[in-house]
Amino acid sequence: MAAVLKQAEISSSSTSLSFVEFNVQDVQSRAERVIEEAQAKAEALIAAATAKADSIFQEAYDKGLAEAVTATDKRIQETAQRLSDQRCKTAITACEASVNELANETVAWLNLWRNQTIEIAIQIAEKLVRRELQDRDEILRVWMEEALVAMRDARDIRILVHPDDFAVAGRFLQHLAKIVPQAASAEVIPDPEVKLGGCIVRCTNGQIDQQLETQLQRLVAQLT
Repeated sequence: MAAVLKQAEISSSSTSLSFVEFNVQDVQSRAERVIEEAQAKAEALIAAATAKADSIFQEAYDKGLAEAVTATDKRIQETAQRLSDQRCKTAITACEASVNELANETVAWLNLWRNQTIEIAIQIAEKLVRRELQDRDEILRVWMEEALVAMRDARDIRILVHPDDFAVAGRFLQHLAKIVPQAASAEVIPDPEVKLGGCIVRCTNGQIDQQLETQLQRLVAQLT
């Protein structure tokens, strides 16, 4: 009986073992499929994540590159503008300096030219007058008349002349008294300080110096 039971047990056990083995293989197959599916999903997720990361990286790179290019362009423009401004300022300063220098040189040249021209004009005038003074009597008469006409309302008129011109000045005064009223009361006085051919006409209100040198000085003052 026992042997029969044992055999039965063995048979029963063998049947159980065979069932168990079948179930394990099935589970293993399913597990492998699950693992494969999981791996496939994991790989897909990894691939998607990698693509997304690459996309984000590329986007960030492109954005950073664009910002870097913009910043670089801005710095280049600012640098170019600064250099341009500096060069413009330097050029303007140089131009202003040149203009000022030219203006100063022009003013100096004009002053020199004017002074030289005036000096030449005075020299020419002096030569002409001195040539005319060869007939100094006529020059003296003209200058006496000009001074007396200018003193039309003056009183106590005195006409100072060089002693060598005293006699001719007296004759001129007599002639001028006929055409210039104030000449009638005028008096001719010899004065060695007065240059030949000239005269100084004085009155209570002042005097008029009709000497050659004085008139040339007045001419210089008017020209300058």
